[in-house]
Amino acid sequence: MFGDLIYFNKKKVDQYSALILGKNIETRVIDKDNIEDISANYLLECSNFEKLLQRRDDFIDYVDDNQGISIKDVRISSIIKVTGEIYIPEQFDMVHLIDQYKDMIVSQVDYEDNNQRELINSVLKNSKVKIPIFCELGGDCDYWMGIGKVSQEDMLIDYNELEDYEGKELTIIARLESRKYYRDKPLPVFDIYKDFLGLNRALRKQIASEKKQEFESIDVNEDYIGLELLAIY
Repeated sequence: MFGDLIYFNKKKVDQYSALILGKNIETRVIDKDNIEDISANYLLECSNFEKLLQRRDDFIDYVDDNQGISIKDVRISSIIKVTGEIYIPEQFDMVHLIDQYKDMIVSQVDYEDNNQRELINSVLKNSKVKIPIFCELGGDCDYWMGIGKVSQEDMLIDYNELEDYEGKELTIIARLESRKYYRDKPLPVFDIYKDFLGLNRALRKQIASEKKQEFESIDVNEDYIGLELLAIY
């Protein structure tokens, strides 16, 4: 593998590596201020992880060893290696903008009282946005759409740099979490109140009927597979 590593979920890769080996993984000390050092070490860790996965029944490699298994027949919780193109839906750009300027937003809002100020400030300050990444998988996977949500801290490039990779074929390693089938209602894949603000189900139900903005939720009108993304390069 010689591609640029643009995403790596080290925590999950270490977790699954430990399960395979039956022992804890030693964590290397990495200079987090040196992105080249991080990328080089993560590339090596990703390569070693792929070697561990070889010849396992719960690993399906559609890139180097196509076994003729339809993606529809792969067991849930299996790890797959596929190629595809990735993109982030345009509706999410507004959520990302809110996340970038949330401190300014908090300071500019007119509050009814201090309690409201403290509540909104607490929600926004503690919010951790999950970025929805859409993966258009290739012919080996029957052109299914794969969708995963990732944390910015696991990205090795800036959010705005993701545009540079749209339309390019990338290698994706992911754990298959679910299959969702479209019937007559759009399938929700991102909810600003759950995946950004972290509100509980009861609060989200109260808000659901009042949604007005397009960016508050992102839906799809097609079947898709839910992915826990582990690495993209």
